[in-house]
Amino acid sequence: MVLLCLAFFSSGTLVFALIPALTQLYVSLIPVVFFLFLPALWLYHDATISSAIWRWRKSLLKQFATIPFMLVLGIALFALPRQDFEQMFFSSNPVTTPWPQFLSIAFFVALIGWCALSCAYVVNILGRTLKYREQIKTVYADEAGRDLTWLIVTSLLIVLTWVYGLVVLAVENRWQDYGISETGVLVLLAIIVWTVALNGLRQRPGFEDTQLATAATSGEPDNKPYERSALSDDHLQRISLKLSGALSEDQVYLEPDLNLLKLAKHVGEPSQYVSQTLSQQLNTNFFDFINRARIDAAKALLTSTDDSVLDITYATGFNSRSSFYKAFRQYMNQTPSQYRKS
Repeated sequence: MVLLCLAFFSSGTLVFALIPALTQLYVSLIPVVFFLFLPALWLYHDATISSAIWRWRKSLLKQFATIPFMLVLGIALFALPRQDFEQMFFSSNPVTTPWPQFLSIAFFVALIGWCALSCAYVVNILGRTLKYREQIKTVYADEAGRDLTWLIVTSLLIVLTWVYGLVVLAVENRWQDYGISETGVLVLLAIIVWTVALNGLRQRPGFEDTQLATAATSGEPDNKPYERSALSDDHLQRISLKLSGALSEDQVYLEPDLNLLKLAKHVGEPSQYVSQTLSQQLNTNFFDFINRARIDAAKALLTSTDDSVLDITYATGFNSRSSFYKAFRQYMNQTPSQYRKS
């Protein structure tokens, strides 16, 4: 739905230039598609960051509450006589008849309302993405394939495009010499389309593998009644010792695709208890708990061997050189090469 909306936005120039007979239909659909794009992007984001397998819910219909009103506006615009339509959108002369005047005001109100609504959606997406990044660190030791920075950049680009488009609409062609023109809007739209197409189609839900693992075990009987109660200090301490042994003795951090569920299975404790122990007893999260162990192992290899940084990357459980460098700089404030030299 997001891609179809973006395809519609970017096809405007082609319609106006090559198929002028469809101009009125295209303009009439603008309010509908604009107000369809926002919930489409929000639903895509909602499915991507969901910790459980995402399913359609009736409560999500409220995201499309504006669509019926935009459909009525679009039908009214399409039903306008051609002369009134041309005067309303493509003439410098003001509209004088009552019905086109009313539709002009309605279209303008819809445009302003859409800009305000889009800002609200973008702020919501940014806030939810930040929370999602924190949640990822409680389950995974690697953000590769789960990072949504591209979506944050795209959201900001969308806001920039709308602001830029409003400026172009307001000044018409008077600032063309300064680069403020419809061409700039098309360039920004093209960037957004390609960003969404390249990243959005290959982006998988952030919690996809743990979703499937949870779904596979959801039907198993609960044979540990104590799991329903709060953890005592003694229980926290026991799990803490198990986790420490899993790192120091079993070296579970060397497993590249290690996650919270696998660690919990290894120590024989429910994942929620492991997460609670990491947070309350060890004052950390899964991401830092595993990556600190990996970095400590990497430090030892950097000082005691001549292995390349790439070899050490994979030998200590990291999936990529970039992930290793990022983690090493985060914990050591220098690169692996700098650490080895010092």
